[in-house]
Amino acid sequence: MENGSHTLKILQFGTGRFLRGFFSPIAPTDRSITVVQSRPQADGAQRINQQGGNYHVWTRGLKSGRIIDEFEQVQTINQALDANTQWSELVEEALKPELTLVVSNTTAEGLQLDKRDEESGLPGTCPHSFPAKIGLLLWHRYCAGLPGVTLLPLELVEQNGSCLHRLVLEQTAQWTVTQQPEFRNWLGSENRWLNNLVDRIVVSPSSPTPWSGDDPLAVVGEPFRMLAIEQDGGDQRILPDDAMIQWTDDLSPFFLRKVRILNGLHTAMVAKFLPMGMATVLECVQTASSREWLDQLLTEEILPTLEHQGLSENQFAADVMERFENPFFEHRLADIANGHETKLAIRIQPTADEFYSAFGRRPDKLTEVLTQANRI
Repeated sequence: MENGSHTLKILQFGTGRFLRGFFSPIAPTDRSITVVQSRPQADGAQRINQQGGNYHVWTRGLKSGRIIDEFEQVQTINQALDANTQWSELVEEALKPELTLVVSNTTAEGLQLDKRDEESGLPGTCPHSFPAKIGLLLWHRYCAGLPGVTLLPLELVEQNGSCLHRLVLEQTAQWTVTQQPEFRNWLGSENRWLNNLVDRIVVSPSSPTPWSGDDPLAVVGEPFRMLAIEQDGGDQRILPDDAMIQWTDDLSPFFLRKVRILNGLHTAMVAKFLPMGMATVLECVQTASSREWLDQLLTEEILPTLEHQGLSENQFAADVMERFENPFFEHRLADIANGHETKLAIRIQPTADEFYSAFGRRPDKLTEVLTQANRI
């Protein structure tokens, strides 16, 4: 991935399974990524460095009824840094002129500010929240006279790029030195904040694996991959050339169908079936009683709500159910349950509210899901 005489560099905030299975594999193979561990006392950066940034991605599943079973070794990561203990090294990475892209997946909960960052002076060490980290790193680039960067936050939040931009503005307005209008204008005019939507299910591998030896960083991804990005008029070549990337004028249909159908069903499974002892998505769709419940939730409550908004998503819904039937996946409900309360607010509550507004009654199954929250 070249730009003139410089090799483009990428900061990737997040050491988790999803980024390893979604973004890292499509980046240039010239060790262009520096991975950043944001959470304190985690071991993601250490594990990545122990393997020299190398790991395997195994693509397994069904696609139009055909079995896909492929694997590759990913070699795009140069190093991993712990932001909390290696902040000065991270600042050095942010000050490299060839840095052009910042990618993140800190979960929806990562797109929030932290009251501990509300000091009047500029932090000399690592801030607590992810937006504060981004704001401070961009301040260092601004002071060094460097160009802005493209920010691609892959958190599953509607208008995620605009959300991150707003939070960075809000945070930097609290630090006296970063309140200057010139910097705040630079944040908006010289940096790109790309709204986007990602879609791929990534899980841990199950034995036996097609590679020899142990690889604790290995992940399994389904054949389906999509990254829809809202066009901003800027250069699209800033991102890798990959068939999964779709530039669009309107993200709303992509977001609604993905969050309300695929993610909504996932979160509904957690609320309904995890307390009943079911362990995986596959178990839920292969058990007659739970499959009937999911089919009714989908066809009687979720799809009618989308249709009332002018979206006919029967084919996408059918594709989602095929993805759930992936015989190779152990997609654990316990993993989906992480951040359950936030996911309910994003994936379930809006559909329930819109159903009531459209049809004048409470949706039985969505209401049941929302009342199960305290059991997870």
